[in-house]
Amino acid sequence: MACKNDGMPIVSTNAERSDDAPAVLPRGLDSLMIQRGTVAHVPYLRSLKERVMRDRYRPAPDEAGFERWREVYCTEQYFLDIVDDPDAMLLCIGTLRDPVGMVVLRRTDDHLEIDDLLVLMPRQGDGARLLVAALRYADVWRIKDVHIDVYPGHEGAEAFLEEHGFHMERETENDLGRPMLRFERIV
Repeated sequence: MACKNDGMPIVSTNAERSDDAPAVLPRGLDSLMIQRGTVAHVPYLRSLKERVMRDRYRPAPDEAGFERWREVYCTEQYFLDIVDDPDAMLLCIGTLRDPVGMVVLRRTDDHLEIDDLLVLMPRQGDGARLLVAALRYADVWRIKDVHIDVYPGHEGAEAFLEEHGFHMERETENDLGRPMLRFERIV
């Protein structure tokens, strides 16, 4: 049975749930707050990332490739390394057990890399709120150049970035050799 919220299905990313039954997401103010991800968030954010990547972005065309992607970009250690890295920040939106979005910020000497900007339900405002938060951190950290890589062929994601002042800079690859498009913006 699918729960509805303003006509849109809402699903749970609760890593402890063994069934696929959706849960109604909380409507309180806490569910709207962006917070820094912690070790306690890791299993739930891993579940969110795996679901969004499997269902929307498909980082590999076949199951073997998807499994290789999971082993590199969706392990507990991958997330723990981000939480422990003083030059990285994991932000999430939603509740601890039912996150609806996440983003990873990585500071370098000359730019801010935005990674894993993922939302459970597109076009609900969560992605925009996470992206604006990322850009505000860049401003506070006095980092002018902001980069984000996206998988090609996702016109909605590309249009979203262009609406927020990014432009496609060049083609690149991820660590697995998969093609990516680098978008950049000056803050």
